[in-house]
Amino acid sequence: MRRITSIALLLTLFCPGLGSSQEEAAAFLGEPDAARIEALRTAEISEVTKGRGGRSLAFKITLADGTRGYFKPKQAFSAAHWYSEVAAYYLDRELGLHRVPPTTGRTFRWSALKEAAGRDERVSELGIAPDGTVKGAFIWWIPEPLKRVRMGRKWERWVRIQKALPVTPYQRPVDYRADLNRRPGVREATDPSRPIAQAPDTEERPAELSDLIVFDYLTQNVDRWGGDFTNVRSRELGGPLIYMDNGAGFWLGEQRLGLMEARLEALQRFRRSTVEAVRNLDIERFSAHLRADPLAPVLNEKQLDGLAQRRRAVLEHVNAMVTRFGEARVFAW
Repeated sequence: MRRITSIALLLTLFCPGLGSSQEEAAAFLGEPDAARIEALRTAEISEVTKGRGGRSLAFKITLADGTRGYFKPKQAFSAAHWYSEVAAYYLDRELGLHRVPPTTGRTFRWSALKEAAGRDERVSELGIAPDGTVKGAFIWWIPEPLKRVRMGRKWERWVRIQKALPVTPYQRPVDYRADLNRRPGVREATDPSRPIAQAPDTEERPAELSDLIVFDYLTQNVDRWGGDFTNVRSRELGGPLIYMDNGAGFWLGEQRLGLMEARLEALQRFRRSTVEAVRNLDIERFSAHLRADPLAPVLNEKQLDGLAQRRRAVLEHVNAMVTRFGEARVFAW
């Protein structure tokens, strides 16, 4: 990891939730958002290529000023909610976590993207409007390759007081259900050949993972864990976690999902400043920031009420853990 010389960046990484000014909130790992957001919203397209990997169709776009972004358009695939990407960005800044890359809603002419899409079958899933435009989330492209954080099986011991967890909820939903219903003698869905997690790669990693679980619970992002933790990445080897791929959240239906409840219940150790940030989360102020996005309204009233429900659930769970284990053990960082 690069040498950190900024006190502001140190506070950003190790004391999330500190400070509430809009200027302080609008930063990514201590790097101001303003110029990047402005470019993502207004700069003209210079080059477009089709995104690689993933189930949904997306586009890597270079803008006229050199800024690069990843455009995730509106589409029918159930885990590709453009509005979830946008809302996750605003919520991250509201909580003072500073881990979601700068993101904004934007509309492009489909004609500017069509050539890059080519004959991709997923084009039929895109929400192309009658006027020939497509809206979506436009995410600032992090220039350096992100590193996968490889943790091994049973890594969740790092964020628990009680060590035993017979079935981990931190895996793909289909595998979690399979493990819950597994009969004696039947191989578990989670690959038992994978090594057991040893010590974290950095001293800060357990606290970062605790924050990530809380954040994903608030956003309802079901698509974090699975495979070899593809969506758990750091900016550099041993660097800070990046909260990327937030499109599988803020569901229009149920606002309390069983799998997400299990993930919260399994979490027993918290960063005190993060809990305080959740406690101080003002849903109306968050909603006001969403209304300032070019594609507002980003979330509807049901989704905002769901966030308020989940915020209360986090605080109730933390209080229950404190009653059970004591503050010193629960607030580990």
